[in-house]
Amino acid sequence: MRILVTGAAGVIGSALCDRFAGDGHAVRGLDVCRLDEAWRLAGSRDSIEYLWKATNDLVRGDLAGVDVVIDCGLGVADRPLGGASPSYTASSNVLPPLRLLDLASRMAPAEAPVLVYPSSFNTLYGHPAGSKYTAGMQPLPSSLYGWTKAAVELLYASYHRSHGVRCVITRVGSGYGARMRSDEFPARLMLDALRGRPTTVRSPGAKRLWTYGEDVVEFYSRLVESAGEHAGSTLHCAGNADGRIVDNMELARTVRAISGRSMEIEPGEYEPGEIVDGGPVSFDVEWDAPMWSPRFTLEEGMRRTLAWFEANLGRYA
Repeated sequence: MRILVTGAAGVIGSALCDRFAGDGHAVRGLDVCRLDEAWRLAGSRDSIEYLWKATNDLVRGDLAGVDVVIDCGLGVADRPLGGASPSYTASSNVLPPLRLLDLASRMAPAEAPVLVYPSSFNTLYGHPAGSKYTAGMQPLPSSLYGWTKAAVELLYASYHRSHGVRCVITRVGSGYGARMRSDEFPARLMLDALRGRPTTVRSPGAKRLWTYGEDVVEFYSRLVESAGEHAGSTLHCAGNADGRIVDNMELARTVRAISGRSMEIEPGEYEPGEIVDGGPVSFDVEWDAPMWSPRFTLEEGMRRTLAWFEANLGRYA
């Protein structure tokens, strides 16, 4: 099978390139990062075809012969830039998927790939506290970043209905694991713990469904084998083996405990979108999801991630 991964030099994209190449697939990776600077691709850089270009610059030939596209390209993540630069966030996160969808819509149905979009649980955080998140739940974001992910979900669904483009939407939980960005909350906690620094927890009572990267990669490895069968569907890949949904303060205390360090933890202010109807983001989840069977508990995943950060501390300023 030939698979194209956009955002191939990123956290999810690089992990998927490694896995797909290891599974024997022909992998084409796309990113604006120079290959010799794409350190996250070290494990598969000699096994994939790398396109040094943006999704906005894709041409029809880039999709020729491709069976599945995993659209991991993300111009702006949720923080801190997601809400600080709204026009850049909106254009960077919405326009590239539009280019990909438009190209696929102009291909003969038998030649067009299945497009898989890794969306986010951020699309649902505007629902009332205690809501049970299901794959059939309509987006109701509470932040600009969540809006961009929700907008692309609707864009994918529209192209599926109006042009027959085979699309699969996958909502990923709050991901973490090896090689993650330093501005993501678990990474910042681990770096502060390892360096003996105090940490401030923004939006302390807001909940997240932390999802270990290796479980996410396993999900997509199964999905590409049957992606066409799920066209038009929304699938959830979120959660851990023990089903823990924790608020940000509880996660901070968990990281401190497994690190064995005496990290001082202070609650901070709530960020925009983290208070809904007068209270912090809070939810439950419908756990019966196709192909989603996480192997790692929250603590196991955090321990493995902390060990990776300890071994790679020099990569982070």
